[in-house]
Amino acid sequence: MIKYSQEWRTRLFDLLVLAALSAVVIFPALGQTRHLESREIRHAEIIREMAERGDYLVPRLFGEIYYDKPPVMHAAAAFLTRMAGKPSITITRIPSAVAGMLGILATYGLGLLLFDRRSALVGAIALLGMPGYVIMARQARPDMILCASMLFSCLSLGLGMREERRISRIFYFVLTGLFTGLAVVTKGPYGLIVPAFFAIFVPFHRQDLKRPHLGWLCFGLGFLTALAIWATPAYLRDGGEYLRGVLFQPDLDVTKGGRSTKPFFYYIRHVFRLTLPLLFFLPLAIKDLRRCGYSAPLAIAGAIFIVISCIPKRRLHYMLPLYPFLALGIAASIVRHSVTSHIVRRAAWGLISISVVTMPIYFVAIQPIVQPYKNSPMFFAKEVLGVIEPNSRVYCVSSIGEVLAWTGRRYEGIHKLDRNDRPSACRILREAEAGSYLIVGEQNLQSLLNDNEPIPYKLILDRKVDHEKMMLLRLGGKTSEVP
Repeated sequence: MIKYSQEWRTRLFDLLVLAALSAVVIFPALGQTRHLESREIRHAEIIREMAERGDYLVPRLFGEIYYDKPPVMHAAAAFLTRMAGKPSITITRIPSAVAGMLGILATYGLGLLLFDRRSALVGAIALLGMPGYVIMARQARPDMILCASMLFSCLSLGLGMREERRISRIFYFVLTGLFTGLAVVTKGPYGLIVPAFFAIFVPFHRQDLKRPHLGWLCFGLGFLTALAIWATPAYLRDGGEYLRGVLFQPDLDVTKGGRSTKPFFYYIRHVFRLTLPLLFFLPLAIKDLRRCGYSAPLAIAGAIFIVISCIPKRRLHYMLPLYPFLALGIAASIVRHSVTSHIVRRAAWGLISISVVTMPIYFVAIQPIVQPYKNSPMFFAKEVLGVIEPNSRVYCVSSIGEVLAWTGRRYEGIHKLDRNDRPSACRILREAEAGSYLIVGEQNLQSLLNDNEPIPYKLILDRKVDHEKMMLLRLGGKTSEVP
């Protein structure tokens, strides 16, 4: 009993240290607006509109229902926004940041389940030093909630496979279903893949882990419960119209890469770039594979890599669930070789420590220099709002419209034009009232305003935004001249 109590105190201490370390790495400068990743401001505007309406079931963008993602992240951030009384980028990113911290703790738990305390600690800390993981934990996107849900699903599944007592085993499998259901609600069927790989690869060569049989019924109960918690009130709200829109929206068709289709080996260089410096120790793990023949975390990481490489629609955030298992697989080899090699031990702790410390230093001290605020979309949006008349009609040919809506706390009068549908965009601009405004990048200006029927305009403002010159133009209308 004393040994058991001491073991739990040790694990609790480890969890507290990892939680504190995660907060130090992830939270500094969390609210910076000098750089907004893809779709971050879109999610921020959805959250602002959700908080403004007080509707936590159906997300909306510019007042229109947003079918692309269920509102798991949006609802949490909108609730916090209502409590704070006003929107902020910090609040928008908090759900991802908290999920990032929880993902570190779940990785530690998986390390204890599969290896030992040292491997669990090294794996969790190494994951915290991976640029790919920390960057995603600082973004207002649902991917980190998806990743954390899958990691806890794997952890509870592993605990259930190890548990001998029937009641506890049922509890863990139901919990597995709940976490998997949360992952699926967050971002679709991808949430099923990692727990499935865990159930397939982990029990190999492990007598203490038994795959569930009737336990899958308990898993199904938890899974359906998680889906019902969201789907039932959403269905009762409008008879299932919103749910049908989510289920059949084009974003779920990952077989279509469209213009963004990348080559099959697209992820290789990005895995190397986003997992340094830990990947330097991959040869140790490969050496152990030749000696021992098998590593469950590396098998899961490899399976994830193969699956996402085979999907025509390739996105960097698809790699996120790969990082924890890669970290654990390499960490186990580092710990094993550290026993006999001082060089491996010193190199590992030196490089991992540097990578962990570098992350907050970059966001606090380096990013303000390399990405000045005056070149940010947020700065440009504030300038635009300062020179246009109140309630003006503004047409936007980029995501700057979402930035403008979030910054101005309104979306009325802001209209997004599809740059890929040039005829429609040109027609809308030709019919625009005199005195309306257009925000457009320099590279799209000529194709939109100087076609067969040129539209008179006056340049009001131009600024470099990120790597593109953005311009604010006052339109003269179809027949009117700009004063």
